[in-house]
Parts: sequence; structure tokens; C-alpha cells
Amino acid sequence: MKNKLIIFAGIFACFAAHAADYIDMQIRELQQRRDELKAELDACEENTRKFKIAGVATLGATGVGVVGNIALHNEIKKIEQSKNGGGYSGGGDSGAQGLGHLSKEQKQDVQCKEIFCLDDDLEMAEANGCEC
Repeated sequence: MKNKLIIFAGIFACFAAHAADYIDMQIRELQQRRDELKAELDACEENTRKFKIAGVATLGATGVGVVGNIALHNEIKKIEQSKNGGGYSGGGDSGAQGLGHLSKEQKQDVQCKEIFCLDDDLEMAEANGCEC
């Protein structure tokens, strides 16, 4: 009986040692997997950071473009007002200025020719009753 007890204790010790090795092996595999996933996560965070920087740069460029378009629209509006004899008193050289001796129809005809005929916009000239 004593031999059986010693054999059982020996077998139990062998299995316990083998189980400890198996658990250590699983722990190492899990730590390795954790390190790989952490490396992937760091790479993903770096890409996300780069995308955020690119997004902010794109928004900044868009803002500059919008401001530029607004300024361009305002300049076009000023030029059109000066050509039409509007309230703008800028440095634009309009041929209609200084034509005080002409009748209203003649002034309108001169303005029509300046706006549409010089730009070769015959459709708009016809629509506004101008003859080019």
C-alpha cells in the first residue's frame, strides 16, 4: 500500500509540474499576443493622429478659400456697380462717367456696350436690349 501511495504522489507531482509548465506557456503566449495588439493599437493611433492633422489642414485651407471667394465676390460687385454708375466711387475707369451731356437712352446704350459687347456676351446684350 505504501508503494501505491508513493507512486500516486509521484504521478501527481509530475502532472502538477507539467500543469505549471502548461500554465506558464499559456501566460507567455497571452503576453506575446498582448504586446502584438498593443503595437497594432499604437500604429493605429499614429495614423489617426496624422488623419486629424490632415483634416485640420483641409478645414483651414477651405476657410481660406471661402474668405477668398467672399473677397472676390465683393470686388466683382464693386466693379459691376462702377460700370453701372452705382454708388461706388472707386478708382475704376468707367466710360459712362463724364457723359452727362448724353440722354438717358444714350448713356444706357454706352453702358450696355461696355458691359456686354466688350465681353462678347451677345445673349445678355440682346436680353437687355443692347445692340452690339
